[in-house]
Amino acid sequence: MKAINIAKYFLSKDKDRSIFNNKVVQHNGRKFYEGNARLNKYLFLSQVVYLAKYGERLFEDDFSAYENGPVVENIMQEYPRLNTENIEMMSDAVLSFLDKMYMSLENASFEELIEITHEDPEWIKLKNNTYIAPTMNLEENIDEYKKKYKGFIEALDI
Repeated sequence: MKAINIAKYFLSKDKDRSIFNNKVVQHNGRKFYEGNARLNKYLFLSQVVYLAKYGERLFEDDFSAYENGPVVENIMQEYPRLNTENIEMMSDAVLSFLDKMYMSLENASFEELIEITHEDPEWIKLKNNTYIAPTMNLEENIDEYKKKYKGFIEALDI
């Protein structure tokens, strides 16, 4: 599965675009769309929680370590043009997982989501690269994710 499909699904849940909006904000010296940051954090947290629970990736795309946390580059670049057309079929189990992730994150501010992702061990390791945003190796931290997200997984009954 591709991150774009998961992104489109999350966008489809936000009918009025109040969560994934086009409001320009500034954080850590960078200007960006609030909704873009939120969407990338939803993707990241979905990926690491899925890794923790199932031992495999939810989608194949990699994350890059940017100043404001992990980002799927093509989602970041395409965000203003993303729509909910042509969402590929997903299993009921994946849809249920995504619905629970959406529900658990929808009331968090983009700043809170950024702070959560700034606690990620892989992002911490790579964050100071000033020339390029390095690719994150999430599988290297699967044991950490299992510990860190154990209560979250149990609470959501994922």
